Amino acid sequence: MFKYDITWIMQSYLGEYEGSRENADKKFIRAVKSFLAINEIDPRTQLVIASDGCEITHRLYYKHFKKEPSIKYCFVDKDTPKMYENIEGSTMQYYRGLPRQVARTIAEGFLHAYLDSDDFLMPNASKIIKANWNATSKQNPDKDFKWGAMTNWIENIAMNKWLENKEGQQTFGPIGESFKVESLKSKWQKSSMNEPNKHVQSTTWATVHRWDCKTVWKDHQSDPKAGGISEDTIFARGIRKEGDGMLINDGFYLRCHYHGIWDY
Repeated sequence: MFKYDITWIMQSYLGEYEGSRENADKKFIRAVKSFLAINEIDPRTQLVIASDGCEITHRLYYKHFKKEPSIKYCFVDKDTPKMYENIEGSTMQYYRGLPRQVARTIAEGFLHAYLDSDDFLMPNASKIIKANWNATSKQNPDKDFKWGAMTNWIENIAMNKWLENKEGQQTFGPIGESFKVESLKSKWQKSSMNEPNKHVQSTTWATVHRWDCKTVWKDHQSDPKAGGISEDTIFARGIRKEGDGMLINDGFYLRCHYHGIWDY
């Protein structure tokens, strides 16, 4: 029924905006190549790139990746404010979600996962998701799992110093020793939720769900100074109301950009 077991979805806007990363074009190419390394190991893996009205993304896709059979592409017109841009005359910020929903409509995988255009996937990422999904489903035959959330991921070692200087109890922290990743410089550190059953990640990249989840990605306006939430939190909360979920405990996702802390 499904051409692929997993479809990775990447929303891509490579222009500048508040808090954006440097060298966005190079990081986009790096992210897509990390997917291709996965696809060599597991051909039943797909990537859908949704350009958020971004001509840079459009140009790079057609220059480097057009001939890749495991990659689909769509261009979503953009006549909205930029990501995190303040709405004129208010403290509201704009959060963009529609391109991910468009990507979902052309995805051909049973599971949908997410990759930010400035991040990096370990080569075993898809295998880890499938192994966790299949094992947990087999152990709980009475449950109809709809979604999964990562409890472990990989950060730059700059995270350690940042956590040391951060006041209060943290919901996540480093585990194990730092290590190097092939093709990347610097050192990296696995990170884990301290109480995974209580604090579940709600960011885009920490979310996996079945293709038939009814919750949709939408654009959203919110005031962060008043405790407002972003489009990925709204989506994650929505799918978690649809049915049973599982925790995925093996780290495979490298977060390469954290605004104001590191940008690798």
